[in-house]
Formats: sequence, structure tokens, C-alpha cells
Amino acid sequence: MRTVFIEESRTPIYRRIAQALGAELVRNGLQVLMIKPDGFNASSFHEFVSKQSEAVYISNSVNNAIQQKVPGQERYFFEQFPGKVIFLHQDAILGGADVMTGISKLQAWQRVAQRTAHLCIEPDNVVDLRGLGIEAKVVPHATEIVATEPRLTDFEYEASFVGHVVPSAYMPTFSDQRVQSLVDGAVNGRKTDLSFRIEPLVRTCSDTALVGLGTAADQATLKVAVAQWLRSQISSQGMPFRGWLFENCDIGPLTVFGGDPAYLHRIERNLSIERPGISYRPAAYELQDIKSVFNNSKISINLSSMQFDHAVVNRFHDVTMSGGLCLTDARSGLAELTSAHEDVSYTTLQELRDRAHYFSKQENAAQRALLIERIQKDIAKNSGYDLLVKAILSTLNAM
Repeated sequence: MRTVFIEESRTPIYRRIAQALGAELVRNGLQVLMIKPDGFNASSFHEFVSKQSEAVYISNSVNNAIQQKVPGQERYFFEQFPGKVIFLHQDAILGGADVMTGISKLQAWQRVAQRTAHLCIEPDNVVDLRGLGIEAKVVPHATEIVATEPRLTDFEYEASFVGHVVPSAYMPTFSDQRVQSLVDGAVNGRKTDLSFRIEPLVRTCSDTALVGLGTAADQATLKVAVAQWLRSQISSQGMPFRGWLFENCDIGPLTVFGGDPAYLHRIERNLSIERPGISYRPAAYELQDIKSVFNNSKISINLSSMQFDHAVVNRFHDVTMSGGLCLTDARSGLAELTSAHEDVSYTTLQELRDRAHYFSKQENAAQRALLIERIQKDIAKNSGYDLLVKAILSTLNAM
């Protein structure tokens, strides 16, 4: 029986994904052991990973211990693991690392390319990694929530948002004018059309900045590291960009579960959006609490992180399978997930207003429920941990 190690993250969403993935691997006949990094120090973790020649290690977060450097060395713990490693990327592949750190990790991935693979939700990341000789493939996101019957009446919330958001006035600025111009172009593009693609802007900026630098091989790695760093600068606008959306969408009462993330960093601050009709509740992390919010909301809003052009994030899956209706910014991957993508996506503030207004009417409750049930079937067919595990097993067998 093949042994698979999955590292448990301190971050609730990544911990939840790791646990659900582990459960599905067990259902497929594998022995799964959860690794808790808090039980190790650097020395004991190094000793542990160095002895697992027949095992598989799955990492789903850049903050996992396996993805950190061995203290005092320029090598990573995953390089010391002699078995096979699967990197599951459900966010930015380099996690916002600076360019030099990005180059270091990309080169490390190249060194272990023969026994590792990367599963990404964003196709552009797959293109980048394959261009460096690193095996990668696209996988959909997933949810462990089983389809729940949509509610027809007695909703607790008109509209809800679960996540972090700050007012638009707090958009970061940059001293480097090229970076500021890139970020401004991305933000303004998305304000006009929420399906606006970021990749062409990033690619043009990185290519222009690196003309004539290094060898072809050096430049290939440098371009990916720079492009990923530029994406992270754009992504830093995400929470205030959500603030801009909520300040201007005019959809009536909106309950935000979370808001300012300062508390996560032990900072006493509570930035809130000053708009009539917006109220705040504490952040919801437990699965049952999240399901209850989504099921009790006439609509739930999703606005994806700005680095994604294609990927449909798991909030859409969670809302829908909880029996809620998720209105999401249009992403090209949505059409691959459900045939009802046009009914629940928006590219402008007006489209969001129109859909929110329509599906909030009681006379449309039955139609809303049928739409949710239709999308639930599509999600069960086109995504999920079963498909993710199939991708993992096929990848392992191909190594």
C-alpha cells in the first residue's frame, strides 16, 4: 500500500483542503498520514523527510514546512525528500515571493523535476512551469460539501460575502512607476470589465523589463519569477478592489462576514466600508457556519483574487453546494464548470445589480432553486476531490 504524507496547514482553508484530500485518497486505497509541522523542529523534520524514499508527499500551501529552505542551506526540504512530491497550487504558485526568492524556488523545482509534479488551477501557471521543464497540469478546484437543497423562503440575509475586504481608499501604491502603471492598468481594466485578463499586461511588462539580460535559460527562469512577482503586486489590490465593488454595486443590504483582516496579524484595526446597507459579522471559518451563511442568503457574492484570469475559486463551489446562489465575476474557467455560467456571472456593476435584483425577488425563488440544483449537478460532474485524486494518481503513475 502506497503511503502518502499530507501536510496540515495552520491556515483554515488549506487545512480543510488537506483533510478533504486525505479522506479521498484513503477512499482510493492509499495509506494517508497527516504531517503536523508543530511536532517537529528543523533538525527532526529534516531527518524525517530524508528517510521517506518510498512515500509521496503532497503540499498544498507555499507556507508548508516542506516548501521552506533547510536552515543554513540554499536547498529546500522537498529536495531532501527522496520520494515523489506533488505540489497542489490553488493560489499563486510562488506565494508573492520577491524575485530572487522566486528564482531560487523555481531552480529548486527544476532540480527535482524528475520526481515532482505541479497541479494548478490557473492555466498560465502551467505554461510557465512547463516552459522551465517542470511537469504541470491544470486541475479544477473542489469542495467537500455535499449538495444541499436550496431554500425557497425564510432567508436570514439578502446578500452576503464571506471573506476579507477593506475600503477602496486603501489600495497600495508603488514607488516604481512601471509597477504602478501595470497595477493601474490591471485595476482600471477590471473596473471596466471584470473578466479583463491580467496575463497580457504582466507578460508585456516582464518581457520589456528583461530585454537583453542573461542567457536564454537564465531569462526563461527570470521571466517567470518576475511575472509571478508582478502578479502578486496586482493581487495586493484585491481587498480594496472588493471594497470598490461593494461601495458601488448598489445591491441593497449586504452582510460581510470578515472584513478587515488586521486581526489575523494581531493589529487592532477595523476598516469598514461606509455605505448604507452594509453590516459586518465575525469571520466564518468552520464549515457548518459557512454552509449556514450560504444557504440562508438569497445571493452570495464572489469577487476572485486579482491574479486569476481563468480559475474558479472554491467559494463558488462552496456556495452552490450549500444550496446558495453565488454571483461571481466572470472567469473563463466557469464555462468549463457549468453550462449555466452566464446566469450567475457578471462583467460589470450593472450586471451584478441586475442579477442580484432578479434573484432576490420572491416570485423568482423557484427559478433560483432550479438554477442552483442545475449547477450543483455540473459541479459534481466537472470538479471535486475525486477528480483531483484521479489527477494525482495518474500523475504519480506517469512519473
